[in-house]
Amino acid sequence: MTPALKTMNTRFGFTLYEVIVVMAIIAIVSAISIFNYRAWIPGIRLNGATRQVMSDLVAARMSSVKENASVAVMHLSNHSYSVTVGSGTSSIKDLQPDFPGTTLSFTGVLFSSRGTTSPRTLTLQNSSGIKTITIAITGRVKIN
Repeated sequence: MTPALKTMNTRFGFTLYEVIVVMAIIAIVSAISIFNYRAWIPGIRLNGATRQVMSDLVAARMSSVKENASVAVMHLSNHSYSVTVGSGTSSIKDLQPDFPGTTLSFTGVLFSSRGTTSPRTLTLQNSSGIKTITIAITGRVKIN
């Protein structure tokens, strides 16, 4: 055999043993990451619910100034609340479909036509912990 023919006979690809080892490593890493992800889910849901409530409160404050009317945010249950602009339309917000297991507690908030209100603290909680949202007398909404 000539040296040119020997180099043409090289193998390309992976052996079955190499493929099985790589697949086993991928399976182990996936199993570990799934358990870690499952532990993070309640915290992710609590953060998402807190941001949702905060954005609804900021929108209610902006509506009160824009419409030059008071806006009421009322607590309906441990996971829902309503936003009413003046004496007109009311919309109900429910946290359970998007953030299951998250509960909400607060007394009603009334934004005046200038966007001010009496100070309030809203509390959201689930199995991962507690988050609070504070509303200052000026109407500023902040997550603590």
